[in-house]
Amino acid sequence: MGAGRETIFLPAPGQAGGDTNAAEERVKATVGKCLQHQRLAGWAAALMLLAASAVAGSAAPAPLRIGVAHVPPKADVPAARLYTQDGFDLELAAEIGRRLGRKVELVDIGDQAAEALAAGRIDLAVAPQDGALPSGVELLPSGYQSGLSVAMRTDTDIRSWEGLAGRKVCVVASNDRARRLVRAVGGQEVVQPVPALALMQVRTGECDAAIHDEVVLRRLFGEAEWKKFSATLPARDSTPLVVALPADGTRPGSQAPPAEALRSTLAALADSRFWDRKTGEWATNVALEVYLEQDAPDCH
Repeated sequence: MGAGRETIFLPAPGQAGGDTNAAEERVKATVGKCLQHQRLAGWAAALMLLAASAVAGSAAPAPLRIGVAHVPPKADVPAARLYTQDGFDLELAAEIGRRLGRKVELVDIGDQAAEALAAGRIDLAVAPQDGALPSGVELLPSGYQSGLSVAMRTDTDIRSWEGLAGRKVCVVASNDRARRLVRAVGGQEVVQPVPALALMQVRTGECDAAIHDEVVLRRLFGEAEWKKFSATLPARDSTPLVVALPADGTRPGSQAPPAEALRSTLAALADSRFWDRKTGEWATNVALEVYLEQDAPDCH
C-alpha cells in the first residue's frame, strides 16, 4: 500500500458481532478523518482567497485621471527654464490627489470636459465654469473665482475695455476666456505660452496690455517693481474654478473617488488659506520669471 493511505476492511456478511462492531468503529473513524480533511481543505481554500483579496486591497489604486485644459510639455531641465502656468487647474488637480492620497494622471481635454467625462476618458475635470451647466455633469466649487483684467503701463492712454480696439494685447495660449475677450473688444491678439512672457512684453512695450485673472494681477501689483506697470481696467467675466464629475455617479470602470469625498476635500480647501497662498506664490514666481527673462537671460 502507498504510504499515508489507510485501507478499510469491511466485514463479510454473517461475520461475528464483536468483529462487526470493531470494523464499524474503524469505518466511522476513517470517515471522520476524511470529513475533517475536507473541512481543513475548505478552510485553507477560503484563507487563500482572503489572502488574495487582502493583497489586492492593499495594492495602490490606479491613478486618478483628471482632465485639464492644457498639459504643459515636459521641460528639459536644466536646459529649459520652468515657468509658472496660467490659471490654477494644475495646482488644484495636484492638491486633490494629495489630499485623497492618489496619484494623478493629467489628461489634456481642451474645453471638452463634458465630452471627456461621458466617454470615460477621465474620472473628473478641473476647469472654469464658463457658460451653462453641461448636461449630465455635476459641478463642485473649488473656492477660487476671478474675473479677467489687464496689466498696462501707467502712462497708457487706454481708459476702457473699448480702448483696447486695434491695440496689441498679450494673452496666454491656454486661456480661452482671455482670448475670447480680446477678440470681443477688437484687440490684436498676441499669443504667448506662459504669463511671464506675456507680461514681459508689456514692460518692453511690445504689447499695450496683457490679460490675466484679476486676483493674481492684484497680488502682482503689490510687488515694488510692478508699480509702473499696474494700470488696469475693471474686471470682466468673473468665473469660478470648478471640479466636474458625472452627475449620475461613478461611471463603470472609473477610478474616481465618491462625490462626497470630493465635496469635503474642496470644502476644506475653500475654508483654508490654500488659495491665498497660491495666488501669492503666483505673483512672486511670475515677477521673478519676468525679471530673469528681461534683465538676466543668462541666469538659467
